[in-house]
Amino acid sequence: MPELPEVETIKRDLEKKIIGQKIVRVFIYDRRVIRNRPSSSFIKNLTGKTFHEVSRRGKAIVFQLMDSGFLVVQLMMTGQLIYTKKNPRPSKATKITFQLSNHSYLNYNDQRLFGRLQFCRTLKEIKFFQDLGLEPFSLSLSSQWLANQLIPRLTPIKNFLMNQKFIAGIGNIYASEILFAAGIHPRRAAKTLSKKETDSLYRKIKEILNEAIRLRGTSMRDYRDAGGQKGNYINRIKVYGREGQACLSCQTLIERFVQAGRSTFFCRRCQK
Repeated sequence: MPELPEVETIKRDLEKKIIGQKIVRVFIYDRRVIRNRPSSSFIKNLTGKTFHEVSRRGKAIVFQLMDSGFLVVQLMMTGQLIYTKKNPRPSKATKITFQLSNHSYLNYNDQRLFGRLQFCRTLKEIKFFQDLGLEPFSLSLSSQWLANQLIPRLTPIKNFLMNQKFIAGIGNIYASEILFAAGIHPRRAAKTLSKKETDSLYRKIKEILNEAIRLRGTSMRDYRDAGGQKGNYINRIKVYGREGQACLSCQTLIERFVQAGRSTFFCRRCQK
């Protein structure tokens, strides 16, 4: 699933390409990815609208339209937003195509149909946003804020990092990588972290996410940037997906276990 670095990469790509462009036509090949309104209404509300701004909230991309309204895209497991100058011949994965006024196209691809596209008049209509926590790069997210959140919680620290109600945008890949970088075992109860460990965790959240954005995200399977290219952070992965391989720091074999229904990867020696 695209996490914050992947979504931020796509957002930055698209704001260079589509700001000021008008949606000339909307082609819907599979309406199951459209939420909260029928296809006819979705097309009517978007056709003729101009992209004014592209932003990100958690793992969602928000397109603000010039006249009124927003297009909110949650890529989920296999969603892609691909910008192309070529008149597309949609693949089976292409569910929606937006034809733009500069003779380009924005394709929404989604093999497994978990993604969501919603048009709304105001972002208050998006329930997902109402429960979303702080952005990792927000000035409000300090080491002290993090400590205050951890103190009362017995939940495993990895579960805390992936809970979007606390910190928005961190998923399975980066939770594993952040905890490895901070030297913290993913099963540790959140409240047991020392001040030193909490400070380290705070720094590593920002360092890992910033580095992943700089390298344009991680392409494990389906993720592609807006130009259809893979991300390069895959070459920096230390534990995620490396079960049975030697730890790059101490040569201990990387282990995997299932935690809250998701695979967790860690080094027994480096993470206490």
